[in-house]
Amino acid sequence: MSKLNPYKKLVFQNIENALSDLNAEDKGRYFICNCPECNQHEAFMYKNNKHFIQCNRENHCGSRMMLEFHEKGNMSAYEQNMAKQYPDLTTEQRQSLDWSNRVFSYAKNYFNSEALDNGYRGLSKQTTRGFVADLQHENIVQHVFQKAEPLLNKDYSDNSWMCKRNLIFPLYGEDNTLDRVLLRSSIDENLDPKEIQLIFNPSKETRDFFMDIPQDTDNVVVSESILDALSFREIDENVGIMALTGATKTRQVKEYLAEHKDQFADKHLLIAMDDDQAGWKATRDIVNTIEEEGIGENWSVFDYTSETKDANENLQQNRKAFTKTYNQMAARTKQHERVMAIEHEP
Repeated sequence: MSKLNPYKKLVFQNIENALSDLNAEDKGRYFICNCPECNQHEAFMYKNNKHFIQCNRENHCGSRMMLEFHEKGNMSAYEQNMAKQYPDLTTEQRQSLDWSNRVFSYAKNYFNSEALDNGYRGLSKQTTRGFVADLQHENIVQHVFQKAEPLLNKDYSDNSWMCKRNLIFPLYGEDNTLDRVLLRSSIDENLDPKEIQLIFNPSKETRDFFMDIPQDTDNVVVSESILDALSFREIDENVGIMALTGATKTRQVKEYLAEHKDQFADKHLLIAMDDDQAGWKATRDIVNTIEEEGIGENWSVFDYTSETKDANENLQQNRKAFTKTYNQMAARTKQHERVMAIEHEP
């Protein structure tokens, strides 16, 4: 190793990729990472100097490495790929979308969050971490709005009512690109309305529902909001979820169910809209599509306890009853599968 350059150089596309590849663990002022040389989880990287990483095993490894991001020779190829992926966006908009996507991903994985880590709305850190980014402070939200202005075509950075919305729910399209975000606040939970939606990809019709369906799941919940869907994921880590972004927004979900009916052929669809007039209408709308298109093996409507009207409220007020009702419905699904298997025996 050259005396003029005692550090090995590691090249990553961005800091988010580096932290992911190195299995970084947030320790406040620094990250503990896997050492690229000895592969032990004992290297450290200070947050105020993310271009330097050193193994803490002084007598066994002690390697020191410099991190570089975006080699100059690869930048033109990277920009060309972005232009191909988003041909209807300007260069400024593409850069803004890429920046926003990386920031939200980084915040989801590496920001400490007092709100999320302490059980936000009855949901554990394990449940929320893959879906929610907590930007924590109004000045960070303000900075995000400044960077996202080319996409939003409006500057929200001087709007304190918007900048208090520190909880970001990124919503991705089928190509895994950032489509829109939902914003809520743990800084001021009395903000009205509680949830705001912003389209982050103005070049296309953006997806307006969340979806996360494990391949081997038996049950798929279709709910009215992401918090309701995550309430089911809280009590069953393997349940599939499809979450609307409002009771009236059923069109894209119905189209997806009809166009991908093979994906749901062996699934039980559990419809869990709010127990109110708008929720009942959305339930009828979705059930009609399920029956007309022959989607899934069977379906049912979730039965909330009498004093609650949605899944998240049910989870928070009576977790035991909520869990019992869900488990009973899941058991009926298993019973249905056994009956079907017997009926099809030679």
